Formats: sequence, structure tokens, C-alpha cells
Amino acid sequence: MAYSPDAHTNLTAFEVGAARSTVYRSPARARMRALSRPYDIAWLSPKGEARYDTVIAPSLPVVECACANMARGALIATSNGPVAVEDLTPGTMITTSEHGAIPLQWVGSYEMSLREAQTADRGALYRVTSEAFGLAKPSQDLLLAQRAHLLFTHSKCRTLFGTEKAFAPIRAFDDGTSIFSVQPASPISMFNLGFDRQATIKVNGLEVESFHPGPHTAALIDDEMREALLRLFPQARGLEFFGPQTTNRMTAFEMHAIRDGS
Repeated sequence: MAYSPDAHTNLTAFEVGAARSTVYRSPARARMRALSRPYDIAWLSPKGEARYDTVIAPSLPVVECACANMARGALIATSNGPVAVEDLTPGTMITTSEHGAIPLQWVGSYEMSLREAQTADRGALYRVTSEAFGLAKPSQDLLLAQRAHLLFTHSKCRTLFGTEKAFAPIRAFDDGTSIFSVQPASPISMFNLGFDRQATIKVNGLEVESFHPGPHTAALIDDEMREALLRLFPQARGLEFFGPQTTNRMTAFEMHAIRDGS
């Protein structure tokens, strides 16, 4: 997919130059280039058409996390059966736990390089082995990004959130046996899916949160970073596009406390 700086708003001069230039005349400029990376995006236009582009954006957690939830090969439940995440197109009817089948609004992805894959703080993924959570949950081994959240149901969640369900980070389920951290031995493509609302999608049979910026992101990042994030979502004028966070996220500490009965 070709990169077009005119297709997205407020690109800095550096980012436009980084997108167009393949020759760097100094080590300092090469280091600057490493601060950005290409992200492949696909989205549903207001006319219901699938659009595709590649965006150059900062290689920083708030941006990378938007495109990193599951690895290539993950099977997503759709109205027509499971489909590999890399084969999904905007407009596909995705099965969700709360809303039934709704049209996929956005797909984001990027390739994690071998160097990143072998860097502990950036390349660690979580392998969820087949049936770690019970029969066909997941149906086959699944690689999830560190930011992935699984739907967790427990009566004690009601004390914290007023409901028995909340999203818990995948690292909170790490038991070192059936769910554990791994570092890929080769480059790997990461994907995420987005809608015009928070949703729970089924990935290899597991209930996983789709992309949602959360209620506090706008307050925690500056204007430049917000613009960088929104460049990944051409159909969104602001973070409010994704609707309210209807299911809360809990921390790993909170989940462990609930499980341990403390």
C-alpha cells in the first residue's frame, strides 16, 4: 500500500521526509529515522467502502499498542465462520459478545522486526496454549501482545466495577506453563481490530477486547501524540469516535487480589 502524506493530517516535516527518503547522510539522521515506522491500516469509509494506506507514525507505545493485539494467524469469529486476522477487510461482520455481529471499522498492523522481537521490553508476546482456559479456549495456540486484555468474569468484580465482568491484561494470567511470555525468533506481524464502540471479539475462541483508547488517554498524552495516534484512524475526528468504555479494565494486581480472595 502506497504512502500518501496528503491522506493524513498534520504530518511533521521530519515524518514526511522520513517517509519519502531512503538515503540518510549522517548517523544522527539515521537515528531519527528509527523513531518512526510504517503502520498498515485499513478502514471503512463513510460510504461503506474499504480503504487502505500505510502511515508513517512514531514508534512509541501509545501508537504501537493501537496496532498490536494479536499475531498473524489468529482466527477471528465472523458471521461466516472463523477468518485469519490478516485476511479480514473493513466491513466484515465480526461476532461480538455484547453487540452481536457488527461491521469491522478498522484493521491496523505492523511488522515487529527481529531486533524488536528479541528485545525483552518490546518483543515479548504471550503464548496461550490450546485449551488453557477450557475446552477450545483457545481452540489452538495463540500469540497475544502485551497490551491484550481478556474478558474476566468473577463475582468479586462487582465490588470494584459494579458488574461481574472486566478486562484483565494477559500478563495477569501468566502461569509459566499454559500461558507464558515468549520472544519470537523471527520477525512477526501484529494486528488489532477497531470498531465505533468498545467490543469483545472472539479470537481462537477466547474473548478479547478490541481496540479502545480508554477514558483517560486524551488527558494523558499531548496534542502531538494524539494527532499521531489519530493518523491511524482516518475515519475518526477524535478519540470520542470509539464511544464510551462500557467494560472496565482492571490491573494485574486487582485480578490477582480477586483470585487470591484478598
